[in-house]
Amino acid sequence: MRHAALVSILAGVVCAASSAHPLRGQEAGGYGGVRSFGFSSSYSPDSSRILIGDSGHRRIWTLGAEYTHLLHQTQRLRLDYEGSLMPLFEETDPTVIGTVFTSNGQAIVTPQSPVRVITTTNQPVGSVLTGSGMVPLYALFGREDTYAAAFAPLGVRATALPRSRLQPSFALDLGFVVSARNIPIDQGTQFNYMFAVGPGVQFFADRYTSWRVEYIFRHVSNAGQGIQNPGIDQGVVRVTVSLHR
Repeated sequence: MRHAALVSILAGVVCAASSAHPLRGQEAGGYGGVRSFGFSSSYSPDSSRILIGDSGHRRIWTLGAEYTHLLHQTQRLRLDYEGSLMPLFEETDPTVIGTVFTSNGQAIVTPQSPVRVITTTNQPVGSVLTGSGMVPLYALFGREDTYAAAFAPLGVRATALPRSRLQPSFALDLGFVVSARNIPIDQGTQFNYMFAVGPGVQFFADRYTSWRVEYIFRHVSNAGQGIQNPGIDQGVVRVTVSLHR
C-alpha cells in the first residue's frame, strides 16, 4: 500500500507539471536545455534501520544511465521528469559461516555453509559446555554478492537557480530491482520495489555539461510478497555526469 500511494503521488505531480506550459527550450540565460542523458554511479557502504528497513550491514554499488526531460521552468525553478536504468546493481550481504568458542585458551571453530542473515552481532549466540564449564558461543560472519538490475521509470527532479552554474536539486525516484536470487535473504524475493529521495548539487562545466553529487535515502523491499520482508534502508552517495540538449 505504501508503494502504491507513492506511485500515485508521483504520477499526480508529473501530470500536474505536464499540464503546465513548459518552455520551448530553456529560460534565457539558463543552463540545462530541454533534456539530458547521463551516466551515474551510486554506493553505500552500510545499511541500518533508518525508516522501515531492518536489514543491516549491506553494501550496494550501482552503475547505470539516466534520462531527464523538462516539464516546467521559471527563472528560479525548473521541474524535470527523471528516469533511470541500472543494469548493474551489486548487493553484498552478511552471512553466517560458522561458530567459534574458546576452550582452555584455544579457539574451536565449527564451519558451516554460508547463510545470509538480516543483521550481524558481536554478542554471544549461545553457550557450550566445556571441561572448564559453560563458555559463550559466537557466530562467524562472511559476505556474499548478489547481482541484480534496477529500473526507476517514475521520477521527478526539482532544481533551483537554473540560471546559475551551481544548482541545488531534490529528486524522487520510484522503481524496482530484479535479482538473480532472493534478496536480501533467502526468504525474500527476486522482485523488490525501490524508492530513493534526497538532495543534491549540480555543477555545469559549460552550458550543456554537468556533474551532480547527491546524498539520497534509498529503500528496497518486497512489500510483504516474500516469506520475510526485512527491507534495506541506506544513505547513498550518487554521482552523475550528464549531457544536456
